[in-house]
Amino acid sequence: MWLKLKIQIWQWRGVLIIASSIAGLAIVASSAGLFQLLEWASFDLFFRLRSPEAMDSRFVIVTIDESDIQQVGQWPIPDGTLAQVIKNLRVQQPRAIGMDLYRDLPVEPGHQELVQVFESTPNLIGIEKAAGSRVLPPPTLSELGQVAVADLILDSDGKVRRSLLSLRSEAGSTQLSLGAKLALMYLEAENIYLKPIAAPKLGLGKAVFVPFKGNDGGYIRGDDGGYQILLNFRGAIQDFRTISLTEVLENQLPPDLVRNRIVLIGSTAESLKDNFQTSYTTQLMPGVVIHANLASQIVSAAMEGRPLLKVWREPGEWLWTIICSFVGATGCWLLLQSNQLNQQLWLKWTVLVLSITLGEGILITGSYVAFLASWWLPVVSPLVAFTGSAVLIIFYHSFWLQQEKADLEILLETTTEHFHSVEAVLQDQTEEAIRAGEKRLIQFLEAVPVGVAVIDANGKPYYLNHKAQELFGKGVETSTSSEEFAEVYQNYVAGTDQLYPVDNLPLMRALRGESSAVDDIDIHQGDKIIPIEAWGTPIYDEEGNIRYAIVAFQDITERKRAEAERMRFTNELYQLNQANARFVPRQFLQLLNKQSIVDVKLGEAVQKEMSILFADIRSFTTLSERMSIEDNFKFINAYLSRMEPAIAENYGFIDKYIGDAIMALFSGCADDAVKAAIAMLRRLSEYNLLRQAEERSTIHIGVGINTGSLMLGTVGGPNRMDGTVISDAVNLAARLETLTKDYGVSLLISHHTFLQLNHPVEYAFRAIDRVTVKGKSEMVFVFEVFEVDPPELRKGKLATKSTFEQALWRYHQDCFQEAAELLQDCLKINPADRAAQIYLERCQAKCENNREWRMENGEWKMENG
Repeated sequence: MWLKLKIQIWQWRGVLIIASSIAGLAIVASSAGLFQLLEWASFDLFFRLRSPEAMDSRFVIVTIDESDIQQVGQWPIPDGTLAQVIKNLRVQQPRAIGMDLYRDLPVEPGHQELVQVFESTPNLIGIEKAAGSRVLPPPTLSELGQVAVADLILDSDGKVRRSLLSLRSEAGSTQLSLGAKLALMYLEAENIYLKPIAAPKLGLGKAVFVPFKGNDGGYIRGDDGGYQILLNFRGAIQDFRTISLTEVLENQLPPDLVRNRIVLIGSTAESLKDNFQTSYTTQLMPGVVIHANLASQIVSAAMEGRPLLKVWREPGEWLWTIICSFVGATGCWLLLQSNQLNQQLWLKWTVLVLSITLGEGILITGSYVAFLASWWLPVVSPLVAFTGSAVLIIFYHSFWLQQEKADLEILLETTTEHFHSVEAVLQDQTEEAIRAGEKRLIQFLEAVPVGVAVIDANGKPYYLNHKAQELFGKGVETSTSSEEFAEVYQNYVAGTDQLYPVDNLPLMRALRGESSAVDDIDIHQGDKIIPIEAWGTPIYDEEGNIRYAIVAFQDITERKRAEAERMRFTNELYQLNQANARFVPRQFLQLLNKQSIVDVKLGEAVQKEMSILFADIRSFTTLSERMSIEDNFKFINAYLSRMEPAIAENYGFIDKYIGDAIMALFSGCADDAVKAAIAMLRRLSEYNLLRQAEERSTIHIGVGINTGSLMLGTVGGPNRMDGTVISDAVNLAARLETLTKDYGVSLLISHHTFLQLNHPVEYAFRAIDRVTVKGKSEMVFVFEVFEVDPPELRKGKLATKSTFEQALWRYHQDCFQEAAELLQDCLKINPADRAAQIYLERCQAKCENNREWRMENGEWKMENG
């Protein structure tokens, strides 16, 4: 073994030495920084080849270009103008405002107005410059702690490829960058907070941040001060929503443009020199857009898991370079060793050049594919190692061929002298070995526990071992042709009295050069039927012609019986599982990470974010008193059987039936629960049409939906347990269902559910109340979804939506007279709006002590008491 290994090493010594040396040189050159600019260039090229990403709708940039400066007539922009911009933005309630403008000194007029705006805007972030020539932050925002650093990191070629998350101030405190601070403010509203994992890693939602090190990616001894990350750019300025400063000043903001979004205010004017080169584009990118890219990268990574750029540590990069060096050397060596290539010189060099070029292309393409998967792998040093090793191997091979030719000539002269004597001895030994081999083969075939049959090239039986004769009930019938084999040896199609087709027999397929296996043959021995499994394969001679066909077969009676028993058991088990699924929903088991109901243990529970749906029939007690017990059950089942599919089709499952009430859970998005409720109401409308045709009264239901965290698990005792959910979120959903009776509506959802909807505008909705959760001080906003209301009522609610919600707002501000007037306007347009009528009655009751109401021309009028 050791001798063979030494021979192999000696034969491949050139490959080992050249690949190792070139890899070492490439690693040394890379560590010295010779390839740094080339690695940066490949990194920039990958960014520009990457397909554009979708616009991040959570960001809006207020741009200040040359025309805005001319419109304002002054730079820096006066404090009063900047204060008005912030006020106009603040009306739409953005989640965070980042001001990428230095404001360390007052810019009159309007400085005091700007100070007041600073003090009254808790989500406004100003900036300071911390490194180099410092620029102080706005004093007011500094006192409020609403300051971030705006420093950008430039590589030696003047480009921005990485960004600060934070740095340490001279006082030792941690200062966040503008993009990081805005992103964290946005995520706090989503209950996503920064937390340490294993130093120095940080966790944020679905993201794990790893700080930049000086030798990461294509960097060599880069400055890694502060907490830096590589920028995974989303886009240039045209890839973000923008609005000009002039449009904001003139209050031309589209509705809800900045609501619940991050707003950045910054310069895009070329004259202000706040533009930088980046790896993302050949054009200069404004600093405010770079801050937006960083904030978008953090928010997207935390909420959607958008990948952060990752790199290999130095040992991994060195290993990759070594591998590429050995691949280039080995591949080139194998091609040079090919006899076909050595016969034609032009073909040899063509294949070599194409192979090296293809290898380089694969290496570069592989690095680009890795980049698309958010990995920055070294390109230049592996490419140099691959190409250098391949080229040096070509020169080495030429030298090796000359040496090998000389050695071969000496070897041929030595071996020719002994050839004739050795040939005769080998011939005798070969014949003796063949005879001994045939005897051992027959002994082996007789000993194997399966039947073996050998047929010659003409299809005549040649040999049957003992087991084969036992299964067939006869020995070798030399007079039998291949066409008669099925009849002579009683081969039938399994389960029939039909002779097995001769062409499909494994022995005939083997004579055609096919290897095959079948298990659908029965051998008939009088009244006895033996099912068999058979395998056939051809046997070739030295010239490649089929000499024999060999077939092995065995009795599979017991296996057939076991398969039938297994099929019966499987069918019973399937039916049992189907029955269990009707009592324990499959989704319940999946949420507990259980494969089967038998795996469920008492007390097992899991915490999940889910949507809870409660639905109940209105006035069911009155309705049921008119029916017999049997009719009650028929009615309940007819109703529930129509509601259950609406829940299942929208990815929910019913947790329990509570008489005529339904409690359903949805583990996916909140839209599933809302769509299920809408589907239930539509099916109820269809059911009511059927009941009207049968002269029965129509029924109405109320549906309440809430979304929140809950505990789902099993309760009970050792002999009886049940699945249940526990949470304040469940109680709130039940309360919302009850509120549908108070407002005469069909479907209510909490603001927790509303905020989780992917596209709320797809539904017809309006705010209808705010309530306090029992036992808590938290206020919950309630929305009505009237998607399935009758067409006229739905149209009326849509037409009066803004007026109704304004009345609701005034009502909760105790402005009952103004609220009543707005409600009257709603009822003029939509007299059937029950909720508007209820709130009007409440306003009348609130004003009863100091004002009198009277009806005039069909309208409510108020007089001073």
